[in-house]
Amino acid sequence: MDTFGLSDVGCVRELNEDCFCIHGFKNSNRGFCVLADGMGGHNAGEVASQNAVKFVAEEMQKLIAEEDAGIPGKIDEAICNANQKIYTMSCENEIHRGMGTTIVVTFISDGAAYIANVGDSRAYAVRGEEIVQITKDHSVVAELLMSGMITQEEARMHPQKNIITRAVGTDKSVVADVFEYDFAEGDVLIMCSDGLSNMLNDNEIYDIVKMEENSEDTVRRLVDTAKENGGIDNITVICIRF
Repeated sequence: MDTFGLSDVGCVRELNEDCFCIHGFKNSNRGFCVLADGMGGHNAGEVASQNAVKFVAEEMQKLIAEEDAGIPGKIDEAICNANQKIYTMSCENEIHRGMGTTIVVTFISDGAAYIANVGDSRAYAVRGEEIVQITKDHSVVAELLMSGMITQEEARMHPQKNIITRAVGTDKSVVADVFEYDFAEGDVLIMCSDGLSNMLNDNEIYDIVKMEENSEDTVRRLVDTAKENGGIDNITVICIRF
């Protein structure tokens, strides 16, 4: 298992409100990754994303030593608990009022990847000649796309593409989508904030994944290309090569 992650402020923003962590994998094919993209005034987005990663990671560490039964439910519970804590923080501090964050979590154990998300941070799987977005964006544009009201190309340029319909910390409760992916040798998993997916289309991400031979080179090339394409937002990428 070859894993690497990187977060970059990009070319426009002064503050990086993304956050991520990678835990485990060194001595086994068992571990997890968490990635969050915060939002809110002042430094509230940074506070939301950092705490979301912290709270979820604390719960995921407990799963490392447990049996595999019920992992999807436990990931959902970890995200819901993080949501409650961040929502309480935002209610107790005026500076942090209304803060929230996207989140995407991957927990890997013995042949399976359990992936959960809230918001528009994504997880992609690359296998053979195909790239597939595993997660589903919780956004206005994603809803328009699913209803057939706009095309994929129109979605990329839509003026409301950054408006998300679900986030961690903005309401008392939240619902995470949880997916299970059975990986095979040679597969590549990419997790990213929208600072990458808004700057590169799926085919461009695929081409870079196939061009590079290890996770670090893949991530650095993806981040550099996003910045070359404008880098208008913070860019965070995690790559897992099976």
